[in-house]
Amino acid sequence: MKQALLEAYRAMGTTGKNPNVGCVLVKNNFIIARARTSPGGRPHAEENLISQLSKIELNGSSLFVTLEPCAHKGKNGTSCAELIANSGIKEVYVCNYDPDLRTSGKGLEILKKSKIDVYTDFLVNEGNDLNIGYLTNCLSNRPFVTIKFAISLDGKIALKNKNSKWISNELSRNFGHMIRAQSDGILTTNSTIAEDNSILTCRLNGLEKYSPLKIIVDRGLKLNKNYSIFKNAKKGNLLIYHCSNDKIKIKKYPKNIDLVYFNNKKNFLNLILKDLANRKIKNLLIESGTNFCTEMIKANLVDQIAFFRSNKIIGNDGLPFVNNLSLKKISDSIRMKVIDIKFFDNDVYELRRFN
Repeated sequence: MKQALLEAYRAMGTTGKNPNVGCVLVKNNFIIARARTSPGGRPHAEENLISQLSKIELNGSSLFVTLEPCAHKGKNGTSCAELIANSGIKEVYVCNYDPDLRTSGKGLEILKKSKIDVYTDFLVNEGNDLNIGYLTNCLSNRPFVTIKFAISLDGKIALKNKNSKWISNELSRNFGHMIRAQSDGILTTNSTIAEDNSILTCRLNGLEKYSPLKIIVDRGLKLNKNYSIFKNAKKGNLLIYHCSNDKIKIKKYPKNIDLVYFNNKKNFLNLILKDLANRKIKNLLIESGTNFCTEMIKANLVDQIAFFRSNKIIGNDGLPFVNNLSLKKISDSIRMKVIDIKFFDNDVYELRRFN
């Protein structure tokens, strides 16, 4: 099952609205095949695996798969559960049930009715982490939200004059681009675009095509088409959320940019996340400044923070990664658990999740 999970992680950020699924086939105590979900989400992992092998190879084998095989039919006219049921595979081991109502429990039922032995709940926590964005989308109708910060040793994101290049080292920045490639959407604000002229792409060789959907929160439509992010925009890859009724400002944006209007300023952030969930954005990465990130944290709309902590000390006049939280007691402070730690030369990567 660990091999199946590793195979699934290789599909991270490439599967569109579908979950990342990996599977391996074992026969006579040897792994004879492995597969993962294809780019774009189809074909599914199980279909890719079964298509590699003959009926003789499949007969009497054991399948290890990270998510319950789907019960709904694809373009080939059959479901993964039906493919497995007719393949000759004798037993199936599964990490997690699929919360998608088209499948939930139904995929395993198809297998059991076909006299296939089914074993569930293997490495459940690892399976949940693998597809945490997909699960959050299905169960909570919002993406799984990660904020990424490059910070100094003393927790600052920039100098007082807002200069921040470069707090972290090249290794950290490259890993940051990997996180972009593994995300479905990357969100920032008009202020960050104006300050950095960001283009929000993955710039690792070979992974450029896996750059996530670009999302800008620009409540008052303050940006203009001269910024770099608009020059490379294509239909469907740039989304702007706003709450402006100014028709002149609306007309100044190119037609290939999606403008989404919400007039509910009080519930603006929740509406954004709900809309992104409806667009099947599973994992949302936020790269923005202190004000917006603090707003998201105070609204309890952030699931985890990826810190790239450098070896530099900036001092108390630097800009913090979070603003005033108006706490009165230490017991009221926000607590985060460590999910992962990596070392990039003198930088430390800390992935911390809210308790």
